[in-house]
Amino acid sequence: MSKALVIGGDRIEGIKQVLHAQGIDKIDHWTGRKPGDVKRELPVNVNVIVLVTGWLNHSMMYRIKHVAHKRGLKVVYTRNSADGMQRVLEAA
Repeated sequence: MSKALVIGGDRIEGIKQVLHAQGIDKIDHWTGRKPGDVKRELPVNVNVIVLVTGWLNHSMMYRIKHVAHKRGLKVVYTRNSADGMQRVLEAA
């Protein structure tokens, strides 16, 4: 079972559909707007992290990128669109 964590954005239904089509069964979503979100611990069983760049501050993106690199996780950057997400996944 594959799991993704989407951080940022409000309406991510399109991104969820693209991830499901790529075989990802479980998707968690953090809005990234709560003050404590920067300090949240990443789930252990995540395979890929999707950062919706238009909705995140720099400190959140830096921290997530740093922690993901230490764990060897794949990080995908996209704007809040399913089409953009599809192109990024196809290129990877």
